[in-house]
Amino acid sequence: MIRISLTEEQVTFLEKMFPDEEIVQSVLHSKNDKEFFIDVDTKIDFMDFLEDAAVDFMDENQEPTLETKKLEEIRDSIYYQTN
Repeated sequence: MIRISLTEEQVTFLEKMFPDEEIVQSVLHSKNDKEFFIDVDTKIDFMDFLEDAAVDFMDENQEPTLETKKLEEIRDSIYYQTN
């Protein structure tokens, strides 16, 4: 199992933006105290999802929006915690 930490702000953002997204809910429901415990496959799927979602939120000029920046921040945080 992989242990990751997310801030309350990051958790709230994910809950608000992706209430019906299975991979996001899977990660959020793995919370134990202040940490999340996920398997390697879930981490890979979640990181792929964050990358795709960040691109989807870019504006028409392919510039990052606030949502893009938040998703990239979450992805980068998980990457640094697990590599």
